[in-house]
Amino acid sequence: MNNLIIGLSGHIDHGKTSFIKAINNYDGDIRSDEKERGMTIDISFSNIILGNNHISFIDVPGHEKLVKNMISGAFGIDILCLIVAADDGVMEQSIEHLNIARLLGINKILVFISKSDLVDENRILEVKNNIQDLFKKLHLDMIEISEFSIHNQCLIDNAKSILSKLESNKKDDGKFFRYYIDRVFSKKGFGSIVTGTMLSGKISKNEKILICDLGKETIIKNIQNHDNEIDSATIAQRIALNINIPNQDIKKGMLLSKKGVLRGFDKVDCVIFPISKIINNQNAVFFIGAKKINATINILAESNDVIFATIKLDEVIFSIFKERFVLRDNAKTIGGGMILNPITDPMKKPQKIQYLNHLYNDDFKNAFKVLIDVHKCGFGLIQSLQRFNLTSNESIEIAKKISDVFIDEDEFVIYNLESKKIIKNTIIHLIEKNKNAIFSASSINNQIKWSSLAFNKEIIKELELNGIIKSSAPNLYISSNSKIDDIFSYAKEQIIKELQNGGITPLAPYNIYDILNIDKKLGDDVLKNLTKTKRVIRLSHNLFILTTELNKIMQSLREIIKNEGYIDVNIFKKHYDISRKYIIAYLDYLDNYGDIKKDENKRTLR
Repeated sequence: MNNLIIGLSGHIDHGKTSFIKAINNYDGDIRSDEKERGMTIDISFSNIILGNNHISFIDVPGHEKLVKNMISGAFGIDILCLIVAADDGVMEQSIEHLNIARLLGINKILVFISKSDLVDENRILEVKNNIQDLFKKLHLDMIEISEFSIHNQCLIDNAKSILSKLESNKKDDGKFFRYYIDRVFSKKGFGSIVTGTMLSGKISKNEKILICDLGKETIIKNIQNHDNEIDSATIAQRIALNINIPNQDIKKGMLLSKKGVLRGFDKVDCVIFPISKIINNQNAVFFIGAKKINATINILAESNDVIFATIKLDEVIFSIFKERFVLRDNAKTIGGGMILNPITDPMKKPQKIQYLNHLYNDDFKNAFKVLIDVHKCGFGLIQSLQRFNLTSNESIEIAKKISDVFIDEDEFVIYNLESKKIIKNTIIHLIEKNKNAIFSASSINNQIKWSSLAFNKEIIKELELNGIIKSSAPNLYISSNSKIDDIFSYAKEQIIKELQNGGITPLAPYNIYDILNIDKKLGDDVLKNLTKTKRVIRLSHNLFILTTELNKIMQSLREIIKNEGYIDVNIFKKHYDISRKYIIAYLDYLDNYGDIKKDENKRTLR
């Protein structure tokens, strides 16, 4: 079964709602005020199965004051069905709806000339010619144009036949789930219900999804497709979701997706296709999905009726590469376009224009080059789904075509040669300062947080091949000028010296490793050995002391107890001007002796 979303559009009172009623006996004007006015105010939804097509109809308002509702309904449409009344012909909202469809990338359009029973053949031919001329002017493709009348069963059957033969042009890449909420309500015994159109991906009952705008995860308790319960849903399906978030917290326009895929920004870079003149710093209303937001347009460059711009938004959005939007000002559509850069990057204006040009033309290789140049400390591909609608692996394959870079395929990061120099110089400076420094890829990563282990290993390998450093143990390196024979014995000797220098206030291990320029894992292994042989005692998480020093301070504390009658923090501080962390550790260690009695915070001899 093919799932199709067909949007019914056209000027007010041209017969969109009557068309749906004739096709599937569904009355879209369900509100009392809609009945009274004889016009659709809200978007209405219905469905029918024709042949192998499961069609979901979205009937959007045709009144000029309700275009915002039309735009909300148009997102997610597969095919646009334009209804033009034979007596009126093409009207203002007919044109605006077609412009909106063009801006939203809806390129399959079906036209029905309604009320054909009210006019003669010459008028129908005239209206057809006017519509075809309009399509040529707007550079739109027409699937078919046909007459229609709700009073002619043959024309109704012909319309059904046309609809049954339609094919979807949507191809789900299956990369991840996206869904804008267009209605929110609650139902007794169920809780919160939201409705919307599946834009991409797949979801299943009992699956976890994220309400991006709230930053909250929720469980899908139930899924319905036009009142039928289903276990899962895919692209081009109108679905209702029963979720466990209070409905008062949820708003129309919020986006549902999967956790960890999308980040929100209140500024996006885009390409705009103007319908009317757009000026720099112009305020507009920005429509994306079922959401509308106040925005400011900052023009970066203009060429051949195409504008590259940064749009500043009053709210955060969770957009993706080449997602469509519409811009309106003073109750008219002024343009729309595609988001090219959904993730804010610090770039100079010429760089950004160059970058947007590459993205507009799907030239990812050169777009990557710009980002690699901008991100001196590595450019991550982990956000590729949002940035480029590419998986991380697809991005890796593109990156492999770029010369003079290092690609960490495990961490999905690309590094340029400039960042390679930074790490090389860091290692060289380290061994020049201390020829006995013992380091690893991990210890370099501790100094340069943005560098990955694989990148460090690559640079270490180059330095080793050039004779600047040498391997002293598996994954450990020293300067080629170092005379160390056994790095474990050397590290042990140096750590003992530092602990001796510290006396009863020894430095934390990580401070000792920094002073000695030795690898953390090697240092930890040495301390484990020293504690195992009882040469060193571990008093707390980061407090290690030589056993000889500990014995001295324990003996001294016993003397204080004998003289003072007891010892606590205050008495300890009278005799030793050391920090509280050492005092507490030594007092706690006293409790290990059988002849010491603890009474609240005081220690006495039994």
